[in-house]
Amino acid sequence: MKKVVFLLPDNASQPVGGVKVVLEYANRLAADGVEVTIVYAAYNRWLKKDIAHRLYFYLRYLKEKISGSFLPRWFSVSGVVHQKLVWSLSSFRYPTDACIVATAVDTAYYLNQYKIPAQHKFYFIQGYENWFVSDDFLVSTYHYHMHKIVISRWLQKVVADCGEKADLVPNGFDFHFFTLSTPIERRSPLEIIALYHTDKRKGLDVAFEAFRLAREQVPQLHVTLFGTPDRPEGLPEWIEYHQRPDKETFNRIYNRAAIFVGSSYTEGWGLTVGEAMQCGCAVACTDNKGYLEMAVDGDTALVSPVGNAQALANNIIRLATDNALRYELSRHGNEFIQRFDIEESYRNFRNALNL
Repeated sequence: MKKVVFLLPDNASQPVGGVKVVLEYANRLAADGVEVTIVYAAYNRWLKKDIAHRLYFYLRYLKEKISGSFLPRWFSVSGVVHQKLVWSLSSFRYPTDACIVATAVDTAYYLNQYKIPAQHKFYFIQGYENWFVSDDFLVSTYHYHMHKIVISRWLQKVVADCGEKADLVPNGFDFHFFTLSTPIERRSPLEIIALYHTDKRKGLDVAFEAFRLAREQVPQLHVTLFGTPDRPEGLPEWIEYHQRPDKETFNRIYNRAAIFVGSSYTEGWGLTVGEAMQCGCAVACTDNKGYLEMAVDGDTALVSPVGNAQALANNIIRLATDNALRYELSRHGNEFIQRFDIEESYRNFRNALNL
């Protein structure tokens, strides 16, 4: 039987876009008769944390091991997919006859040390992950003797600029999950939707300032936020928040919104932009490279410079006050996003694994 092992750098207790992609592929591989194992690491020793941090992670590891809280309750993983929590990927007793897939820079570090043939090693690159390692270290992992797979054109170029090759497998969307159910012409132009996240790379400081500036011109604007964290304190009455919405709620709030706002400084891909396009929202977003895989300024979105709240606000105002423009971008975005189907992405991913 063919075997695939995915190495994840942490538990999957919280929704994460990159983890969701891995779980999607794991389910489909298992459905095709592949023996799939997902390995979650509790502790990355190479980060050289102090004794207090090590103790914290060990106690967390024991708790998660006993309770099973490391498992993704927010995503339905097939029952035939094996899931296990290990203390460290250095102690994982890896199979020597499987394709092993590193899914992050720290998991690639461990996979590089595994004594298996290079053709069994795969590095699934979903972002330029320099947020806790140096650029030099990150680039060094691109030189590991592994088959590299990237999710976007800009990441493929990053790897190519290092003198390495990578297969491009764009992320796909499940068009049975998010759908356009409310005609765009029937939506209030004053309804905005956006992702709330505490990670500074998501640019929520820019988004909130853009909302404030836009409301100076269009005071009736209403914002709906969704996210994983608890409701942020001090939200004004014109902002509502949905924590971990279910499928029905997600579709309802996306289909109520006329405008999606994406404010990230950096994204490997930008799943929420694609989800919004699926549901018929007009997109106003920053020009980070991940968004630009889908956001074409003046065609599928209005795009503004990263970090520029005034420019983002101007685009929000344009969409809220120009129905013809908003309808056109909504239709073009919805048509464009249809090319990113999860089934095609899966076939390309499986082919990249040589299965």
